[in-house]
Amino acid sequence: MKILVGECTGKMVPELQRLGWGRMWMAVGRNIYTYPGEPWGFDNGAYRNYLKGVPFDGEAFRKRLAKVLVHNGKPFMAVVPDRVAHPDSLAFSLRWRAELPDSLPWYLALQDGMTRSDVRGVVSRFSGLFLGGSTKFKSLAKTWCAFAHDHGLQFHYGRAGTPAKVEHAMEVGSDSMDSAFPMWTKARFRFFEDVVTNGHPQQRLAGVA
Repeated sequence: MKILVGECTGKMVPELQRLGWGRMWMAVGRNIYTYPGEPWGFDNGAYRNYLKGVPFDGEAFRKRLAKVLVHNGKPFMAVVPDRVAHPDSLAFSLRWRAELPDSLPWYLALQDGMTRSDVRGVVSRFSGLFLGGSTKFKSLAKTWCAFAHDHGLQFHYGRAGTPAKVEHAMEVGSDSMDSAFPMWTKARFRFFEDVVTNGHPQQRLAGVA
């Protein structure tokens, strides 16, 4: 499984390189720097806008995408713009996909309310499925992962922000996942590494801040 963390730099990068992990980049106001051979993803930034309570900034996304295409080569995944927690997300993503270059491996972000029936007819336009949505929606990860694989697509478990979700992402057979959990302290990073390596986070939570 490919493991992605946030946009860290500095001393954490050699640790990522040692483990073969990558980063999920939005590159808002900054450049993307990857180590040789890094598995990295290009995030559309919709969740960041959602947290701020502002609409998706399509023009800013286009500018960031243009920089990626010129300077950064090909990520292993790129997320098509979506609408977080919105019933119109699929239609919104399909409109965006129609204008995006086929040179990148575009993933469709799954949001609450989407069904396999909704997605089945459009999977040929994507390289993978990105599991977004609420914690309740993420409980369907195994079903969505199987659906993706049945249609020859990769499956990414988005925002695995707790040890339990990290373990869940591994249990269902995800091809990749991203998590900000290991970003803040060395203890969290080591704990995250242990969870990825050995599983069962609930047995080892004591003392991790």
